[in-house]
Amino acid sequence: MRITSLSPAVTEILFALKKQDEIVCTDQFSNFPEEAKRLPHVKDHAKVKAEELRAFNPEVIFLSTVVQERLATELRAQGFAVIHQDPRTIHQIYESIRAVGAIVDAEKEANDLILKMQQGFNAVKKKSSILRSSRLQSAAPKLYIEEWHDPPFASGNWVPEIARIAGGEQFPISAGELSKEVTLDAVMKFDPDLIVISWCGAGTLAPKDLLLKRSGWDQVRSIKEGRVRVIDDSLLNRPGPRLTEGAQRLYGWMFEMLHGM
Repeated sequence: MRITSLSPAVTEILFALKKQDEIVCTDQFSNFPEEAKRLPHVKDHAKVKAEELRAFNPEVIFLSTVVQERLATELRAQGFAVIHQDPRTIHQIYESIRAVGAIVDAEKEANDLILKMQQGFNAVKKKSSILRSSRLQSAAPKLYIEEWHDPPFASGNWVPEIARIAGGEQFPISAGELSKEVTLDAVMKFDPDLIVISWCGAGTLAPKDLLLKRSGWDQVRSIKEGRVRVIDDSLLNRPGPRLTEGAQRLYGWMFEMLHGM
């Protein structure tokens, strides 16, 4: 099968399913694993032209998230076979993996991948439960995880679930709810114990000075106390196999915080 994946998450899933040899084209953000960077790719995953994709003769095109809804409609109108996914919870991510596996004839591998993710999440959840019990913590550490910076958006979708698995509680957003714009007053009222910067597309290079320079944000307790961390956004924002690593990273930071490290 000739596969075009314009979704970094689906690209990772295809590699995990051992279907990388069938990928003929990806997008500019498909950067994991390292081998994915060497695949042919388009320059704009949201505005790619049909002519550009036709050159790769794809049998199926994978798209994801609300950003690519319009593109999905346009490409279908051009006669392409398009699979558009928009998972917003961990359960829906599992279902999206199953769907990819069914399409590319890798159903067993997809189920194995889901099991591996479940085991990874359970391992983190077990550690976070032990940590809470050992510290006699009645309340979970409060996390403000920020998906975007201008204007500030708190991370939604599956991220609140990841935060709970890691032993924390994300800024008040329900699992499955879209990320939403926040105000300084709302953050001050929530009073997070830890701030995690997970700006889309920034990787680990997000300049946290931009957050520190916001008017009034220097009065947020976690900022005053130096509890601001930057995470590779693909570990939280990308609905794929490495979300378990994101959960582990959040747990590690809360472990350090609770132990005064």
